[in-house]
Amino acid sequence: MMRARLVAVAAAFLLVTGCSADTPGETTPPATTPAAEPAQAPDSADPIGTVVPLAGAPEGVVVGTSGIAAAGVRDPDGVVLFDAATGAVRQMVPTTGAPRHLSLAGPDGPVLAPLEGSDELLSVALTDGAILSTATGVGRQPHDAVQTSDGTVVATNEMGGGVIFLRDGSVVSELPPGPVQPGGAAALGPFAAVADVQGNGVWVYDGATQREVAQAPIGVKLTHAVAVNETTAGFADTDGGAVLLTSVDAAGGIRQIASIDAPGNPYGLAVDPARQLLFVTLTASNLLRVVDVSDPAAPRILGYVPTVTQANSVAVDPRNGNVLVTGSDPGAASSIQIITRAELPVG
Repeated sequence: MMRARLVAVAAAFLLVTGCSADTPGETTPPATTPAAEPAQAPDSADPIGTVVPLAGAPEGVVVGTSGIAAAGVRDPDGVVLFDAATGAVRQMVPTTGAPRHLSLAGPDGPVLAPLEGSDELLSVALTDGAILSTATGVGRQPHDAVQTSDGTVVATNEMGGGVIFLRDGSVVSELPPGPVQPGGAAALGPFAAVADVQGNGVWVYDGATQREVAQAPIGVKLTHAVAVNETTAGFADTDGGAVLLTSVDAAGGIRQIASIDAPGNPYGLAVDPARQLLFVTLTASNLLRVVDVSDPAAPRILGYVPTVTQANSVAVDPRNGNVLVTGSDPGAASSIQIITRAELPVG
């Protein structure tokens, strides 16, 4: 999303901007309301764990089963591959535009990297940084992309509205709004659940048939999304100060099943499926909230840990439960924070 520092400037000039409208040369489509944004975080007091500097302002971050992590960065634009345990950089993969969200098409990749500035979607190997495919014409400023269980990739067309469907690295079809300004997406088996950052709820798409199958007016203004399990997605209700857990049935129908209090512009989301934990970054306070989601209908908040400044994204190392947080503040030293499992609150 657009760096939080620019939000006040945009509001002052009455611009209705989107999650990534800071990309040079892009214009914003007509809209009736401004999009949800993270808070502009204060300087972090004392982040726990290990903080490692990272060149370029990082946003999306993922970790594969090999222990190799990837972060999307800007200035310079690219995907940085690094060791999830130490933060040691392995490789910088330059890109033609800055990626925002990242996702994994499989347990150890490849990485799906939507490039907002060039309207492309890259598939990048975690092991050696090889670009396996480059799909062009992926909407206007593609923001997020997830792969459904049949192998279809669903990408959110943030500045064009609706979604784009891809197979084998190429665009095969698209659907118009639907979501006027789609942001985060979560893959739930055969379905992709997509949030609209202008406050119009959630849309569900069937990857195999490339159809919209459901819509629900969930939350105030949603931003990020994450799969909690095969049938449950979590959405950061950034303007509503909560994380909303939703269930998708076998026909694609969606309903909200729980609300987790998350004051202070919740934004980044990640799930540790092995330990059934949900992690939520609270951008107004540089805190990471830890939630037990073993029963998604009755989530339990376990506690908080302090993060780096402007904690916009979070990921889990599947090997050991360690948590990685990006420090995305362009006015501070960009960084990756590594929090060990032992440093997290337990129930």
